[in-house]
Amino acid sequence: MAIEDSKIEKVILVIHGVGDPPPGGTLNRFARSLARDEKPLVEHQSTIWLGEKSTVPNRTRTFPTHVRQLSLDGNQCEMAEVFWGDLSQVKRGMLGLVYGLFQILFGLRYVAYVAADQPGLAARYLKILGLMSSRILQGPVLAITVFLGMITAAAFGTDTMWPGSYKDGLWTQVLLGGCTIIAVGAAAIGLRVTRSRVVMRFWFWLCIVAVWAAVLMIVKAWWIDPMFPEINCDHCAHPGLIWFCRVLVVLLGLIWFVESIVVIAMGACWFSAWAHPRVYKPAINLAFLLPALAVGIWGQALPMAWVFAREGISKTKRIPEFVATFDEALPLLGVQFLMMVIMGVGTSVVLYRYFSWRGKNSISNFMRGSRPPRLIINSLQQWTLAVCTMAGVSLVFLLCMMNMLGIAYQQSPFGLALVEVNKYALVLMVPLGGVALVVLPYLRPGFDILLDVVNHFYFRATKLKDALDDDDEFDIQETTFESGSLFFSRRDMIHCRIKKILVYYRERLRHRPELVIISHSQGTMVAVEILNDPEMAWLSSSFSKTTLVTMGSPLTYLYQHYFGHLYPSLNEPYWNDLRQRVNRWVNLFRIDDFVGQEIDFPTQVKTATPKAWMADFGASTPQCSAHALGCRGHVNYWDDQEALKVLRRELFAEQEEQTSKRAA
Repeated sequence: MAIEDSKIEKVILVIHGVGDPPPGGTLNRFARSLARDEKPLVEHQSTIWLGEKSTVPNRTRTFPTHVRQLSLDGNQCEMAEVFWGDLSQVKRGMLGLVYGLFQILFGLRYVAYVAADQPGLAARYLKILGLMSSRILQGPVLAITVFLGMITAAAFGTDTMWPGSYKDGLWTQVLLGGCTIIAVGAAAIGLRVTRSRVVMRFWFWLCIVAVWAAVLMIVKAWWIDPMFPEINCDHCAHPGLIWFCRVLVVLLGLIWFVESIVVIAMGACWFSAWAHPRVYKPAINLAFLLPALAVGIWGQALPMAWVFAREGISKTKRIPEFVATFDEALPLLGVQFLMMVIMGVGTSVVLYRYFSWRGKNSISNFMRGSRPPRLIINSLQQWTLAVCTMAGVSLVFLLCMMNMLGIAYQQSPFGLALVEVNKYALVLMVPLGGVALVVLPYLRPGFDILLDVVNHFYFRATKLKDALDDDDEFDIQETTFESGSLFFSRRDMIHCRIKKILVYYRERLRHRPELVIISHSQGTMVAVEILNDPEMAWLSSSFSKTTLVTMGSPLTYLYQHYFGHLYPSLNEPYWNDLRQRVNRWVNLFRIDDFVGQEIDFPTQVKTATPKAWMADFGASTPQCSAHALGCRGHVNYWDDQEALKVLRRELFAEQEEQTSKRAA
């Protein structure tokens, strides 16, 4: 039986975080867990559909909000879920994981750009060079690699049916023309259906590479072959289609040479930016390290693809010239493998320290100041990555210079050492690739967390159309519009959902119930930013009071620590709206949570409880309390019995006391 609107005392909004819940899943877990001691649970369930802006013109889009009405400890409550997993989280299945990994790799550039958006000329150039680095990797480098893979597959397939066909000049033109048509067609379709600017840029470059290959084929047939007939024969070093593959490999090497120059310039700007007095150092570190990490991952993944292609072709004893062509690109593999080993050792040390701390510490030790090492961008990982990046890029730069000067790298002591490293890399890469595929599903929570951060900072340039065409209550206002400024579109889509739900209750309920927002992980950032949004000034007049509950919040541990230039201290005027609207703030965290722990409330004063402390913001500001929980990681707060006991005590104790006083 539904509760009458006038009798609803608390409106509880549940905002999920990491974990890929289905719509309504978090609300179901939380409601059942809260009422575990109060069976049978009397409740009423329903789903409301609210409208939101569609990315497709002239089309209406809706999203579901699952609702439950129930009585908890004498409180008549309506609980509603704010579901946003379809806008951010990694899709299910192995293909979803791989797609999510690509989303993260393509999206690191946005986080780096925002981190470098600081005062000083060095930070400005670091921001520009970071974008340039990512555009080189995700544009021409990836496009050439894909097109080279298409040619390899076509040549290998036809050689299986007609041995030696790849050496024939006419068949080479047929294969190359077919690959060009397929690539241009795929790019045309991709440009039409893709909404991501980064992916569109890849399709654009794939089209450019295909057209360039077609032009090169015509130039070779009409000019190069007649003038240099010695390169167009069956017994030469690079016959038929192999010649085009070699040209692509050489072009790829030149682009990697340019990429290495860009990364070295980024390192110089990073070093210079440290001298600026107003630069926030942890953020400027990220502005250099994240693009460097992307270079390292792509630099490892692409040679691995070459290794698999080379090994597959050599095992079948076909196209020996292909093997020689790939061998020219494999010196880079040894460099990348060496850097990967060093990074792996650094990461293993951090993990060992974390689990050692986890096994020996308790809440009492935590309260006395014992803290676990950071797992996300630990200082050891930062400096290891920085040193490996500069060393690896310098080695790549040296290899490219030796190749351009005609010096065989195998003849130098450095080259001989690199040959030995390559041998180990070739032996270990294939089994390591298999291990990576097995381990990949277990990394899903980490991918979810990283993708949440990437989508939080995903932006595009604000357009005049955003201000003029929108007439919604929460759209961009002309008074605050600035053409070309950053518009965090995915964050805005998530924020609009919770705003729509709050408006729904503002319009539906004529009295002023208490608003309780319970959030986890990245959902806490959604809650905090909504409560600090100037557009939400009407909250105080629509609800009698507002209580904010955060669980495993990355506000201080990640965002204020690494992006302090965007998320300052809670004492700052930036948070005035939040402090005035929230009457009470309860923060729960596990002492081993590697994503969210304490929130830095101002002027912390210890209370009598060993697991909590209080903070007073002053007049008309919230009363804040934090509660440390045992070691259970970052997930499953919603049905954690220790967390639920704290929530029942914090959310319903006050009303229970009033009820007992009235009964007496």
